[in-house]
Parts: sequence; C-alpha cells; structure tokens
Amino acid sequence: MRKLTSDSVHSFTTLSGLVALVLVTGCGGSPSSPPVVPNNEASASPAPRAVAPSTPAAKAVADEEADPNESSAPIVLTPLFTKHNPPKFPKATISDHECWQGLELSGTAKVDYDNLVSHCGTPTGVVEYAHPATGHLHHDHDKRDEFKLQLAGGYCYRYFAVADSSIDDLDILVERYGGDMVGDDQTKGPVAIIQSDKPWCMDDDIEYDLNVAVKGEGHGNYVVGVYARPK
Repeated sequence: MRKLTSDSVHSFTTLSGLVALVLVTGCGGSPSSPPVVPNNEASASPAPRAVAPSTPAAKAVADEEADPNESSAPIVLTPLFTKHNPPKFPKATISDHECWQGLELSGTAKVDYDNLVSHCGTPTGVVEYAHPATGHLHHDHDKRDEFKLQLAGGYCYRYFAVADSSIDDLDILVERYGGDMVGDDQTKGPVAIIQSDKPWCMDDDIEYDLNVAVKGEGHGNYVVGVYARPK
C-alpha cells in the first residue's frame, strides 16, 4: 500500500486570487482524405483497399480504453443543493490539511477516492455538492475530459480527484467561460486536491469549466467530485 504525502498531492497555484479543480475531453484525429484518382483513370474501378485484420489483442486494448461516459461536449455536473435549500452540515472533527495525511492508496481510483472522501468529506464539515464523475484517460487516445459546474456564492468548496496508479500524473485546471485559465496544479501524482490545506471560497455565483487530464504518459480510470460547506 502506498501512503499519501504532501509530495504526492496536487495543489492549485492561485491566478488572480482564485484556485480550482477540473477535467477535459479527449480529441480524436480527423479522418484521412480519400486518395486522388488521376483524370485518365477516373472511370476505372478503385483498387481494393487492404484492411488490417482484427486481432483479439487489438480488441482487448480497445475494450480496455473504452470510456462509457465519453462526450464530445463538456459534461454538466448538477449541484445537489442551492443557497435556498441547503442541507444540514456536519461538525468538523479534523482539519482540511490533516485529513489526508498518511492516507494509504491501493492504486485503484474508485477505492482510493472513496477512502479519501471518507477522511476529508464529512469529518471536515463538508457535504457532497455534486455526484462524483468517472472517466478513463489515455496519454495518446484521450488525454482530457471537460466538465461544467455552477458554483453558488457564499460557500467554500473542496475538489477531489483520484486516478489509478497507472496514471503517474493527474493534471487538473480551471477555466472561466471563454477559456481564460484560473489555475492549474504544479505537482505530480495520482491524487489531486484543490488547495490541499483549505477550501476554495466563492463570494458570487459563477460557472467554471473543470478539466482533468493525464500529463506525460499513462492511462487508466479516474474519479472526481466536489464538496462544499458554508463560508
């Protein structure tokens, strides 16, 4: 079991006094252009094209890299409550910085995410703001996933993202509408926590693009979620 330390947790660099967490959709390549037929052969039947045989190994790779939640447009994360219907918030029993110290990692995104939020969710006084999203990233085929989230002013937010150990560096960033970057992480590891020692507080209602990506090489699953408590 691997233990979570300060060196393995992503923290956000503040740009313009803000910080945040995120994810991005992968980009596919454009289809190849059809071959040009010379004028004197325009009426001739096209030569048969060789088709690479499908092999069990190739199918296994395709199945492994399949992402059932893949979307060509940013995925909207729906808030579970608003300022007008807030839930009951638990009393904090541990600090935001202390909650993840020495946390053991199994190397499986879902297991490690559940373990992380069990220590840094309710015990720090936050409740789930949006249901966690899952996805699959690959450094060649699908490097990023994109999400959109409407944040309510007057709350402080915690952002948690965890990847399989086969992803060495889970990279997260936040953008305003239009592509202006608010912040990005500067450290390396399969666990990303926006502001690992405190929540990120908002004065006003605002929507952000939340993006997550694999940096460098690696492929595997990830889970990302958002928690909140009153400012």
